[in-house]
Amino acid sequence: MKKLVTFLVLTIVLLVGCTTEAPKKEKATWEPFIGTYVGDHMKVSKIANTVFMHGDTVDHFDLRGEVLRVIYRNDNEALNIWFSSSTSKEKALVYNAMMGAILVPNAQGYGFEIDGELYEVPRDELITEMESLLPTLPHGNDFFEEKIVEEFLTKHEQTIQQYAADPSYRSILMKKFSITKTS
Repeated sequence: MKKLVTFLVLTIVLLVGCTTEAPKKEKATWEPFIGTYVGDHMKVSKIANTVFMHGDTVDHFDLRGEVLRVIYRNDNEALNIWFSSSTSKEKALVYNAMMGAILVPNAQGYGFEIDGELYEVPRDELITEMESLLPTLPHGNDFFEEKIVEEFLTKHEQTIQQYAADPSYRSILMKKFSITKTS
């Protein structure tokens, strides 16, 4: 009787173990957007709303001239988020530009309009700066290869966040942005 019970218990454990699904790997917020084209308004919108910092304050986009420009709301709530600390705006601009360069590789530049100022950086200048920090940054058409970009971001997304938070790096990259008054 003891052998029968042991056999039944082992059989049940084996059956349950074989039928249980392996836990699914949770996808990073950026994974579905690798290789997005600047003209794909739906994907660009989702990138800005889910991947970019302060994405909840996006008002609209301007994708003319192959430049990804994100225009943020100028209401008090949105501006409080953007200016919640002395480093909040620059940190978000640097992070958003770097992630934009990786996820929307055919854009000629990346721009962000906040509170009447447009911060815009050409792609080639941004990529040159990023290559000096991240030597394994994909090149050319590699930005459209999902596996290459996924491996790079899996390994370096936290590094990108750290550079965006680093005051000395932020000031270096912020000098690459042109700043234009829009209002």
